[in-house]
Amino acid sequence: MAQKKEISWSQLRVGLTVAISLLALGIGIFFVGGQVGFLTRKYSLKAYFADASGLRGGAVVQLAGIPVGNVSKFQITTSRDPNHAVEVVLKISRKFEDQIRSDSIASIETAGLLGESYVNITRGTPGQTVIPRGGEVKTQGGADIKQIVANTNDVLVNLRAVSTQLGDVAHQISSGQGSIGKLIYDQDLYNRMNHATESLQQIATNLSQGQGTLGKLITEDTTYNKLNATLDRVNLLLDSVQNGKGSMGKLINDPALYDNLQSLVAKGTTLIDNVNQGQGTLGKLVTDQQLYNRMNDTVGNLNTITGRIVKGQGTIGLLSTDKTLYNNLSASAQSLRTFLTEFMKNPKKYLTLRLHVF
Repeated sequence: MAQKKEISWSQLRVGLTVAISLLALGIGIFFVGGQVGFLTRKYSLKAYFADASGLRGGAVVQLAGIPVGNVSKFQITTSRDPNHAVEVVLKISRKFEDQIRSDSIASIETAGLLGESYVNITRGTPGQTVIPRGGEVKTQGGADIKQIVANTNDVLVNLRAVSTQLGDVAHQISSGQGSIGKLIYDQDLYNRMNHATESLQQIATNLSQGQGTLGKLITEDTTYNKLNATLDRVNLLLDSVQNGKGSMGKLINDPALYDNLQSLVAKGTTLIDNVNQGQGTLGKLVTDQQLYNRMNDTVGNLNTITGRIVKGQGTIGLLSTDKTLYNNLSASAQSLRTFLTEFMKNPKKYLTLRLHVF
């Protein structure tokens, strides 16, 4: 008899364990699906939509993005208004009752591109009337899931086309076509680049070994020492100039030179003023109108004389243009030259002295 009671208690314990597990599972599913407290006090609101595609019973109701309730049920209405084709009953926690007002808008949204649909309600403006329990919330059409799917299909088609084009480009590159394909697969280009790399490596080796002009400049200390000594001399020269030493230093630092230059400029200015005022010989030459007229007359007379000479008028004109006079003068000069030559050879011939005695 005792054995029979022990077995019944074991069975009862198993049954209680299963019942408690199922209850916990149900509560967990409710919390996961509804995201609202199981014992939270709620009230009902109604919302009317033209289409409830994707919406299911128990779907989340959000207020400004925060879960506040669930969809209790939805059904087709008898209204002829296409925007009131579906009635959706919302169960919302009472603690958010004063946040849903007459200017709140309910819309069916989708989580992500193809995620689960839910109802989102905008928060009402303070000062507006709170929607009473069982009242109606204004609605706004959400994104059409069919349109989203259609747009997704268009995106997939475009991605497929892009993928095909990328495949063609990859095939051309692998075939060695185009600039990139030649850069990757052209053996001659590789050989040239390899040769260029070897040449650069050889140049770097020569530089490191001090070969060539640039290598000597890099590795030898002689050039550095000379350059350093040159810089030292330049610094000394600049110091000397700054200290007023030498001709350059005096030209830069000697105030007497500045005074002399300033005095010279002043005198030059005075001279120019005197010339402009017609003072002195140069001033009269520049500004005297009579002198200009006489010089102009003189130049005119010279032009007249030179014109006559060119035309062969007058003695000088005949001398410059008459060939007969030129020939006579040339013959006379030749005769004189012949006489002088003979005279030099035999002067006694022409210097005979005869003495007569009477």
